[in-house]
Amino acid sequence: MEQYRVTYARRDELQRDFETQIARGGLYVLAPPPAELSYGARCGLEIVAPDGRAVALEGEVLAVTPGQGIALAIDAVAVDAVRALLAGLGPDGAGAAASRHERVDGRAAREAPAADAALSWDSLPTVEKMRLAQHGGRDERAAALRDRNRALHPHVLKNPRMSLEEVVALARNPQAAPELLKLVAERPEWMGRATVAEALARNPKTPNDVGVKALAGCSAEAVRQMAKGVGAPPHITAAARKRVLG
Repeated sequence: MEQYRVTYARRDELQRDFETQIARGGLYVLAPPPAELSYGARCGLEIVAPDGRAVALEGEVLAVTPGQGIALAIDAVAVDAVRALLAGLGPDGAGAAASRHERVDGRAAREAPAADAALSWDSLPTVEKMRLAQHGGRDERAAALRDRNRALHPHVLKNPRMSLEEVVALARNPQAAPELLKLVAERPEWMGRATVAEALARNPKTPNDVGVKALAGCSAEAVRQMAKGVGAPPHITAAARKRVLG
């Protein structure tokens, strides 16, 4: 299924498209479609607000303009979701760019080479960085976590493509903010993995209570090693000893 994305940099542009198109059950996406796309086909569409929040939906092709774009039908549920998205937006800031319409390559997922991403990341506005943290590829997630603006970091955890390998690396990172490590611990699907629990327990930046709770998800061997003081903060060593002796 073809995938498209419309990213709005200004509230007034989203408001205009909502009133003139979306509220009436459709949206014209200004992205050249593939030659084989035809009337009635189903396409995925992501509508991204200026604050980085997004609505993902499926639409039916109503019209195809070769080399220019497609008209998609949008159901009432999606219309309500966009309406709620719009209602939560504040006023536009100065100098915001125009909206961007694009066909998303599902295979490459818009991941740029690491060198290019590093060169261009600092020039991006905060809103775009936020969107890429939540919806971008591995390089973009890594760039968001390296950014000095720590307010961007939690948005990476909302990215559905975040891999277990990345979560473990984050949980081990002694430079990670305690608040971010706490957010990792609050996700049961991650804390159910012994590798994540052990990484959090061993990380000196993990809040003490969170690290102690993480011991419950660690393997018996890892707890025994931490009870011996191997690679664990003092409070974790003490808690691990109680578990072993108790």
